[in-house]
Amino acid sequence: MSSAFENKVVFVTGAGSGIGEATAKAFAHESASVAIADIDFDAAERVASEITSKGGNAIAYKLDVS
Repeated sequence: MSSAFENKVVFVTGAGSGIGEATAKAFAHESASVAIADIDFDAAERVASEITSKGGNAIAYKLDVS
C-alpha cells in the first residue's frame, strides 16, 4: 500500500501530547518519518518510542516555540 506521505518527513510541534501527539501518530501511520517536537522532552521521547515500536520512523526533539 502506497501513501502520499511515504518517503516524506513531517515536523510536528507540541507532539508530546494531545492533538500534536495524535497528529504525529496519524502521519506515522501513513508512512511518514516524524520529528516529534515538544518542550517536554520526556513526552516527546515517549511518543517517538511508541511510533518506532510499531515499525515507524520517529525522533524526539526538545523545542520551545514560545
